[in-house]
Amino acid sequence: MCRMRPALRAFFLGFTFCLSAGLLTAQGLPEFNQETIGTNQQLGYQTTSGSYVVAGRVMTIEGDVIPGAEVQVSPVVGGNYRFFKTDASGEIQTVYSGMVGFTGQFRVWLTVRKKGFQTAHELINLSDFPKPVLLPITLRPEHPDADLLSQQELLSDLLPRLKSLGPSDGLSAKSQKKYAKGVREFVDKDRPDRALDDFLDVVNRNPECAKCLTLLALADLDSGNWDSGTRRVDSAVTLTTKEKNKTGGSPEAMVLAGVMESWMHHPKEAAGFLAYAYHLEPQNGLVLQELGRAYLQLHEYDLADAWLEKSIAAGGGPEARLLRVRALLKEDKVDGADAEMNVYLHGRNVKKMPLDVRMVWADVQSGKRVEALYAESNNAKREKKGRKRRRAVASVDYLHASAAQLHLKGLHPAESQDGLKDILAAAGKNVAALYHDFQSSTSLEKVRQEQLDRHGKVLNETLEKFRYLCLMPADPAVPGFTEYRKDVNSIWGVRHNSKQGYMLTSGFVSAALIFDPAYQLESQFRFLGQQRIDGQETYVIAFAQIPMKAELSGSFSVGNRSAPTFQQGLAWIGTGNYQIIRLRTDLLKPLPGVDLREETTQIDYQHVQFKKLEQPLLLPKDVTVTVDWHGKTFRNEHQYSDFKRFSVRASQRIRKPTGAKKITAAQSRHG
Repeated sequence: MCRMRPALRAFFLGFTFCLSAGLLTAQGLPEFNQETIGTNQQLGYQTTSGSYVVAGRVMTIEGDVIPGAEVQVSPVVGGNYRFFKTDASGEIQTVYSGMVGFTGQFRVWLTVRKKGFQTAHELINLSDFPKPVLLPITLRPEHPDADLLSQQELLSDLLPRLKSLGPSDGLSAKSQKKYAKGVREFVDKDRPDRALDDFLDVVNRNPECAKCLTLLALADLDSGNWDSGTRRVDSAVTLTTKEKNKTGGSPEAMVLAGVMESWMHHPKEAAGFLAYAYHLEPQNGLVLQELGRAYLQLHEYDLADAWLEKSIAAGGGPEARLLRVRALLKEDKVDGADAEMNVYLHGRNVKKMPLDVRMVWADVQSGKRVEALYAESNNAKREKKGRKRRRAVASVDYLHASAAQLHLKGLHPAESQDGLKDILAAAGKNVAALYHDFQSSTSLEKVRQEQLDRHGKVLNETLEKFRYLCLMPADPAVPGFTEYRKDVNSIWGVRHNSKQGYMLTSGFVSAALIFDPAYQLESQFRFLGQQRIDGQETYVIAFAQIPMKAELSGSFSVGNRSAPTFQQGLAWIGTGNYQIIRLRTDLLKPLPGVDLREETTQIDYQHVQFKKLEQPLLLPKDVTVTVDWHGKTFRNEHQYSDFKRFSVRASQRIRKPTGAKKITAAQSRHG
């Protein structure tokens, strides 16, 4: 099975531009010989016998093939309609024979439908392809990413700029009438498909008119012709970057190319095109906005903030302001984000706003809450300084503490941080693989819960057994689990009663997510050195979450009060396989609002081999959690064994098991 990624001409940051070959070559479209498809047949090409072979592959915008898509082939002149479904490789093929006397261009409309995607319409002229090719047909998602510029917003900005062109743009006087006719169909009557022939004629007669090509590309896109649109904009970009261009090229083509790259989730390439557009039009509000969006996706939040501030100053729309709210939050500037959000809302009721706006607003409120919690923690620490306290609480800064403070006996300190990047990359790859390969499973969980006095002596204890159930998320692109536990039979030892004041902790399967590449930017890391534990050489990495950037958080709940928790800690990573074999976490700061002073967790991992999986998975074996809450100390010891796969048919809905309690990552709850 072939995997191809659609791509525009490659542009990179810093105004250094690298031009590839044409779009089709960049996509890696294969050439086929006679043996590939059978005698006297070729792909997407006119044969010497006067027959035409139409063959294509249907793909997502990311380049994944789509089997089972419905394809209608409709010749413009000559031949009948035909209907197909794509095979397992996403391909279709048909031959129109007996057309020896046909002297015109053989063009066909390919209409492709698939649930979950927008319908695609591609007008294919087989004479455009000098070699046999497998025609690409790209389907875009039915519901585009709400975090990206919409097609309607793009059209609203670019179309008015391209409605009226003249000789200075490379449009001859003889072609202006036909161009105006296409504009009426596309812009005024909203019938882009009916404008295609007129625009094609204009482009053929005016090959140096980059803006004409840009409008044709927009008409293609609005008609559902993604692949044709990419070819047109590719040509327009070539003309725009051409030396000694007499018409000045098309800044609009650079904007379109940048936005299309962002739709394909290529923010670096998007920023390159948009940087060129900025060079041509430094006060273009949309260009400034989309540069800000690209840098936001690249996690360059200070640059994103700067570009978005410029966009607002240049008259950019409300979208620029909303994007700036997100950038300010990531910069840990909660007050600025709150002020910008209030300007954006301008007195409007947030509950009546679209979902994406409500989500950004919720992030601001969450940021204010986290900021208040940590400010309260700092104030409480200052107020108690110098007083005699009930019991001293060790507050260790993992990123800056010494090996002695962290109780790392036998540590060989790192001489520099040079190896940190490679260690994080390798460990992150393993963590991502775990969550990719993991399947819903159950395990036997034994829990010993203890109440301790201030000297660490056990006052009371209870022991229980559970079946611990981990379900994969509904969206496989989102790492993590939904976790449940259920009593096994009845009681193991003394039954735990919530009124006795025990505290049940959970969420350990997801603890290593901090090292997943999707979340590493939310934490700071420090390479401490190497240490031998349990007979294995390990790298020791300290980490600390950044609250304003972190999407991962735990939760501590007491009655109707709860607070988000953020972690710092240590990871021991095998020097040979880069697997995390031990993880220790502590609170980033105490939380006086819920009277939580300490929450320390140590997880030791084990290899678990599931049937039908080639490689074993690294899952928790022994976990110890110590919590200092409200003047009381609790210690829980968890042991996991008897791992089994848990599966349901795809047609079934997974429901909460009877008598089970849903729990989330790194969550603690007081009974």
